[in-house]
Amino acid sequence: MITDGQDTSTQAVSESTINKPNNNQNRNRNFNRNSSNSRRRGGDFNRFKKTEKGSVMARATDSPTYMVRRTDSVVSNAGHPLGAVLANVQQVKNIKSTSIRRGNLAVSHLNSTLRDGLNIHTNSPTAFPEGKAVRIIPIGGVNEVGMNMTAFECGDDIIIIDTGFGFGGGDKFPGVDYIIPDTAYLEQNRHKIRGIIYTHGHLDHIGGAPYILPKLGQVPIFGMPLTLALLKNRLQEFEMQDTFVGKILDITKPISLGVFTVDFFRLNHSIPDVLGLSIETPMGRVAYCTDWKFDNTPFDGNLSDYGKLAEIGDLGVRLLMTDSLGILKPGYAVSERVLEQTIANIFGKCQNRIIFTTFSTTIARLQHVVNACIKYNRKLALVGRSMINNFNVCFQLGYIKVPEGLVVDFNELAKLPPEKACILSTGSQGEDNAALNRMARDEHDMVKLQGGDAVIFSSKPIPGNEDAVQDLIARLSRKGVDVYMHKEFDLHVSGHACHEDLKLLMALTKPEYLMPIHGDHFMLRKVAELGMSMGIPFEKNLLVENNRVTELRSNEIFVTDDVVGEGFIMVDGTGVGAVSDIVLEERRQMATQGSLIIVLLVNKQKKLIGGPEIISRGFVYMKASANLFDEIKEEVRRKYAQIDLDPRSTSYWADLRNAVRNVTREFVYAKTEKDPVVIPVVIQV
Repeated sequence: MITDGQDTSTQAVSESTINKPNNNQNRNRNFNRNSSNSRRRGGDFNRFKKTEKGSVMARATDSPTYMVRRTDSVVSNAGHPLGAVLANVQQVKNIKSTSIRRGNLAVSHLNSTLRDGLNIHTNSPTAFPEGKAVRIIPIGGVNEVGMNMTAFECGDDIIIIDTGFGFGGGDKFPGVDYIIPDTAYLEQNRHKIRGIIYTHGHLDHIGGAPYILPKLGQVPIFGMPLTLALLKNRLQEFEMQDTFVGKILDITKPISLGVFTVDFFRLNHSIPDVLGLSIETPMGRVAYCTDWKFDNTPFDGNLSDYGKLAEIGDLGVRLLMTDSLGILKPGYAVSERVLEQTIANIFGKCQNRIIFTTFSTTIARLQHVVNACIKYNRKLALVGRSMINNFNVCFQLGYIKVPEGLVVDFNELAKLPPEKACILSTGSQGEDNAALNRMARDEHDMVKLQGGDAVIFSSKPIPGNEDAVQDLIARLSRKGVDVYMHKEFDLHVSGHACHEDLKLLMALTKPEYLMPIHGDHFMLRKVAELGMSMGIPFEKNLLVENNRVTELRSNEIFVTDDVVGEGFIMVDGTGVGAVSDIVLEERRQMATQGSLIIVLLVNKQKKLIGGPEIISRGFVYMKASANLFDEIKEEVRRKYAQIDLDPRSTSYWADLRNAVRNVTREFVYAKTEKDPVVIPVVIQV
């Protein structure tokens, strides 16, 4: 049971109502220099080593020295100057006297609180005593989006951060539900694991738990209240909610796990209770920031802890590991609060029923919908398992404020005029079995879409889901539904740090080394370029790969040749790890080329006495291609007589099937330039 000594469980929300809140609960390697044989040489990154002014490697001396002046003004994310953000934080009052010399952080929208800008420096490298190296292993989340999981190892101690999953499907993983990290190395060393820390409650950080935790044994689990509640919900889907013990963290108190001491600081994201980690290791401090942004007007009132970040930077950060997903966006991340008025404005325009769809863990977005329903006197119904469960958890813990009577069941909602009804639904990513897609196909038991209904998409498609979302929108449009999308109405803001946010993080933490994580390779590379523009030397920007070990030693940090694990495991229905690359290739081939089943009857003397019969699926229409199939049959009969195999061989039947397959594929390709999957079936009678 996940608890801190009290039961943090909540009753599930039905499709009708929610409970009242409990008032007591509120493949390039790294960029490294030449090293020993166990280390990877730098990748193709030399083109970034120019030193001309304006290039990414311009010297820090090309930038002026800046100072920050204190101010009492309140700054929003829409255009906050970096210096004013720092000046608004009481805890960083000493930063203004810090000698700062790394890169030009000046931004175009400076105000009077920022004299000329800001410059930064790193702390001088610290000499650490020789001893056992600290090993950092990205089990997942590098060179990809999702599946976040990282292990830290030193001697007999291992700590793990997150156990996420990635989504399957699409052309890359046809028919696959989820992708989870390969934890074979951790399973072999489960006796060393001192704890798992969850940074927040998104599925790409907790979704793999039902598959991974049972393999690791009874490991202590740590996280914030909302994170652990969502983790419990996830485990409950597999009837595992009482199997593992979770401990709610006091963010003000570090915890010791073996040789590691972990301190915490708040960060903002699209979900509350997000943690950044300061991990004190025998070889120095690592700042770990995954899935974060700076939001100076967060809906829950909890600012990112700029002061703690500055304090950590002053103590000395040997390595910064940071989220890279927002690097391609210029400026600062937009605050979630800007959407509240946008959503309210659309509610004000809609004259009929509203169906609002978003990720069920974008808690601020759910509160915006509640507020809009209050403002325009609409009742709210919930649909979709994850929406109901997550809404209920957030309500019980006080993250969503809902007046009594606002949420109703569908029987009551059906009695209301359309202009008084709102439905909060899953399905923003076009998922085939999600509630919204079933509505669009007229397959939902309780919701039948009508012309004039409004469907509001408050999300952006996850990479790979674009076609599914577009198909869903097309179906909705054909029904006469009014569709509101982010591209047209700015209905989504990112939860990830943008270009200037990343600069500010580097300015505060002043790392000696930088390791971009959580993003595809191009994103990681762009963060490394940014790190160099901030003055972090070329050889101290580390591009890593999943399962490849990075070592922290007394005098350097480098990426090794040591690889643990095979990468990832595919979850297909109830099967875990049963899908291989060969299976995926066959699925792709069948999806694009179709399949042919060739049935042969042979006697005991291995002579062909019947067939071949051909069954075609997705190749060509058999009735319209009778001549082609007759030619295939004749070719198989002719070549079968020429097959020369030893009937006494133990591999005779397998060899015979392969021979028939090859004959068929070669002939079909010669005739059609198509390469269907050929499945020979040889029956002895």
